[in-house]
Amino acid sequence: MMKGFKIISSILVCIFAVSCASKVEDKDINLGMTLVVRAVDYQLQGREKMASYTYNRAVSKFRDMGDFCNMSRTAIAIVTVDPETSLSLLEDARAFATLGRCSEELNIVNFLSHNDYEYKLLPEPYKSISKFYTTGDVKHLISIAKKGSNSEQLRSYAFRQAAAHIVDNDPKYAVELIEKADVIDSKNTWTLNLVKNEKIRLNALRAMGLPDDLSSQRLKILEQSLNDKY
Repeated sequence: MMKGFKIISSILVCIFAVSCASKVEDKDINLGMTLVVRAVDYQLQGREKMASYTYNRAVSKFRDMGDFCNMSRTAIAIVTVDPETSLSLLEDARAFATLGRCSEELNIVNFLSHNDYEYKLLPEPYKSISKFYTTGDVKHLISIAKKGSNSEQLRSYAFRQAAAHIVDNDPKYAVELIEKADVIDSKNTWTLNLVKNEKIRLNALRAMGLPDDLSSQRLKILEQSLNDKY
């Protein structure tokens, strides 16, 4: 691994944890990590231009340091919490990891792109997500969502993914999970997530044969809010 990787490998930890407790002395590394967190936040808010701009700044900062592994992790961080709309960044992540001979990042990219990967070498939260993919049991996602030390980005993602998986078979529970995600997303003005949540709620209401007029109206307003941010 390249010099400084052990410090920067905490990028995802910083994003997936409540806070980064350790002090980072290198201000360039610290700035790069801060930019990654901001890029993820902009992405979830639906502010695509700002997310793209900040992502490129983060990549440039690590590129200036010759740190390809953390260039890869910058892309991975966004894909992890927004897999539906950020899959194109996996190609960035793969290219950077290949150039830097970053085995852990390549393994994560392979996992996220549904290629062959080494389960034992996956860090959390990917191991738990892998268990969900393998078993189809949402308890693995719920454990991520309920773990207080995980970041709100990750917890919201886990609640939503679990709800989406069970919406047809257990729509009532799906709504309960979406409501938990809504609390997180509303507080952080993550409009992109709120739109995804409402779509799942709408499907759940229809599956239960319940009125969906209010949900449909909320979805239209949220989608308009999202469009206004572009």
